[in-house]
Amino acid sequence: MKLSGLIYVHRISDFRMGGVSSRNFRMFHKLCGDDTLKNVVIVTNMWGEVDQAKGEMREAELKKFFFKPALDKGAQMLRHDNTVESTYNILRHIIQNHPLPLKIQRELVDEGQDIRQTAAAQEVGDQIQELIQKHQAEIKKLQEEMKGSGLFLRRRLLTKMILIHRDAPDEG
Repeated sequence: MKLSGLIYVHRISDFRMGGVSSRNFRMFHKLCGDDTLKNVVIVTNMWGEVDQAKGEMREAELKKFFFKPALDKGAQMLRHDNTVESTYNILRHIIQNHPLPLKIQRELVDEGQDIRQTAAAQEVGDQIQELIQKHQAEIKKLQEEMKGSGLFLRRRLLTKMILIHRDAPDEG
């Protein structure tokens, strides 16, 4: 199945591009692929929740930095201001596109790849690896803090006491 357009919705009221937003858009990009980005419309919404000047400044930042790679590959950025007319404008834009398959479709159907071999699956694997490294660093930091505070020794002693108690014969 080929698609004439995909809509990625981003709240203009989000003045920070956190990890979740970044991961979501990276995954969206991997699912679409570079070739299909020309059929993508990045829609900013929630314009009524922000001051117009701040919203426009945020929109410029998004175009210049966060969404720039997609925009450079042909994606368009449009506003949805909670009106029927802005909805029709987005749909009119999509209807004009030449239908294309998503990258994930090409990988699975045309190339016969297993789901685990796709770019989207590799992105998930990369994200999991990032989380593992982050948590390992946090654990290491906590262990260092525990060593410095004497809690490490108390924890080892408590563990030994539990093991000794568990291995001791019942007195009953």
